[in-house]
Amino acid sequence: MPEQQAPSTTSQQREVASGVVNLGNTCYMNAVLQALAHAPELCLAIDHERHQLTCPIARENEERRRNSPTPSDDTITRKRSTRKSKRNGKKSPTTDSEESIDPPYCTLCELEDHISRVHQRSTGDPVAPETFVNGFIDQVAPPWFKLGVQEDSHEFLRLLIEAMQKSSTRNTTDEPTTFTIPSSQNNEDDNLYPFKLFRGTVESNVSCGSCHAMNSTIDPIEDIGLEVTQTTGSALSDLSSAFCRFTKIEPLTEYKCDRCHKMGKATKQSRLASIPPILTLHLKRFRYGSDGRPLPPPARRGREVSQLLGASGSAKIEGHIKFLEFFDLKPFLTEQLAGKVKSMFCRLFAVIVHAGKNSHSGHYVAYVRNLSKNEWWKMDDARVSRATKQEVLNAEAYMLFYRVVDHPVAKELRDKEAALQQQQQQQQELEKTKASTEEQSIPIDLTLPLKPEGEESARSSRKRRRELAEAAAAGAEWARVKTRLPPSFGSLFRRAEEFISEKAEFTPAFFKIIMEEAAKGKNGGPIGVCDENIQGGMDQFRPGLIELIYKLAAKANLLDGGKLLIKDDPKSKADSSKESKPIIVPVVEANETFL
Repeated sequence: MPEQQAPSTTSQQREVASGVVNLGNTCYMNAVLQALAHAPELCLAIDHERHQLTCPIARENEERRRNSPTPSDDTITRKRSTRKSKRNGKKSPTTDSEESIDPPYCTLCELEDHISRVHQRSTGDPVAPETFVNGFIDQVAPPWFKLGVQEDSHEFLRLLIEAMQKSSTRNTTDEPTTFTIPSSQNNEDDNLYPFKLFRGTVESNVSCGSCHAMNSTIDPIEDIGLEVTQTTGSALSDLSSAFCRFTKIEPLTEYKCDRCHKMGKATKQSRLASIPPILTLHLKRFRYGSDGRPLPPPARRGREVSQLLGASGSAKIEGHIKFLEFFDLKPFLTEQLAGKVKSMFCRLFAVIVHAGKNSHSGHYVAYVRNLSKNEWWKMDDARVSRATKQEVLNAEAYMLFYRVVDHPVAKELRDKEAALQQQQQQQQELEKTKASTEEQSIPIDLTLPLKPEGEESARSSRKRRRELAEAAAAGAEWARVKTRLPPSFGSLFRRAEEFISEKAEFTPAFFKIIMEEAAKGKNGGPIGVCDENIQGGMDQFRPGLIELIYKLAAKANLLDGGKLLIKDDPKSKADSSKESKPIIVPVVEANETFL
């Protein structure tokens, strides 16, 4: 497994994902991955409820990565080829120890990583989902899934969602993978990620023809399968008609009533009891056998059936099925749910199209809606191109992906996103305020030199600091000795010193020197502070110093031809051979570079 990247703690600005490399008849996977990568609710859930942060498999793989040397390219290539050979039925020339190094696989972690990768590629280069594909085929998919063999995109989606749900409830003990969908009516997992994104429920009411007793059951669904039939001529029915057939009353001929215990006729009607925020509609275009019933994949069929139907065992109903960008589901809800809402509008965000004659051949592409803009894109494996809305609506759809407008789960995720953005904005304002405060007028001791070039020993550094401290122990003392400012100005220097003492932070090395001096217990005098002793250097205080000098000079009316006169250096008087000259400091505008 490649090195895991630390999940981002902030929301990403997503628009259109990068293309996905076809690893050998994996377009049926790529189309589904692109559709899910443009599901807004899934992207928000990855940002704010990322499974990888708490996944035991992610922790285990991270420990393996830290404790193991970086594998060579040859090792990685050999490991990938071993995975491919497992489903191709060929024996790879590797030892058992090499095969056992495959790390554990978590479907939800790998999907989160893949979606993050396709939205983080600044170069726009396509992403090769090798780890996801190899791991899914080897450790999740049923035995008839093989690399290089085309499969049904809808079947892959069903397996993927189920594997994602299993990942979220997995403990540290791995359990065998099964391919059954739970049928509990009040499952607490339905409120968890990713269950709450894809799982809805269907209520089925059966009325006995003899005693008219009503038997109701609620079953979970991850997608809705809609029958495709012809209307007049060769035209196919539209999406609304397909939903009407899904919820119509259908007769049952052999029904045993639990109340009267009679075997006889009954009627059944199904309606939607709850809708997930991401609603997938599967248009049943493929037919198997003369009676229309689905047959198992080729690996599980008898020889006679395969010869009759061909290698794929399916025939496809081709033609356009009318669907809309917006669709109201309220007419197909249960009475209880319909009474709680005024409408149940869904908005289209992805369409998967199959081109070919049967389910195990041909090619899959996806049309996706930009996550941030009202525009459509065609995702054909690694090729990404703009598409018009009319091109999308005219496509012969195989699967339709809708998002429910103002779904409670979507609102919850958007609230988390808004809270995070507000927190980030407050943090940015705080940093701006802090930076502005640091750039304000801050005086500084003029006797502090610039950072010297090269390295100094600790002993010479201490000696130089003591010399600086003796020259002027404090800013107010420096003002009295070195300038012509009145004594009343000393309080300004003291206030400036207090401000610097609060804002300036010592480096760890200088702090250690201070502690060593304190530990000696000797009164060696004050220690001066140099530029290299302050975190970030002294440049952050120099603009304030210039502004202070200018304001003090203007206030004291000491301007003389644009210059501020400073008293003679007392040390120069000791040398009578030298002419005593005042120190001249140019008066410049505030915040101007001053040397």
